[in-house]
Amino acid sequence: MWTAATSWFFYPHATSLEWLRTLGLTYQTEQIFFSACLLDAALGLASLFSASRRLWQVQSMVVITYSVVIAIWLPVFLIHPFGAITKNITVLACLRYLIVMEKR
Repeated sequence: MWTAATSWFFYPHATSLEWLRTLGLTYQTEQIFFSACLLDAALGLASLFSASRRLWQVQSMVVITYSVVIAIWLPVFLIHPFGAITKNITVLACLRYLIVMEKR
């Protein structure tokens, strides 16, 4: 939910839209940006009210997809000093832990 709020309310939309254009998404970048914010918010709300193994699997796929796309088209974030993408390794490990523990 924080990612959605930060993206929508605090971070400059122009910068986010430029990154989407860098990915080759030149058509309807505003709708893609809005959809990504809604997806992040929906996953956050689902985590609060309906946490489940299926949700964590979906979250893992979203994190992997975002990470791969960014790593290929915006590789500067791989070496960013704040770990903009590398932190996702830890996020995926936590999600994997939740998935494994849910089976028990």
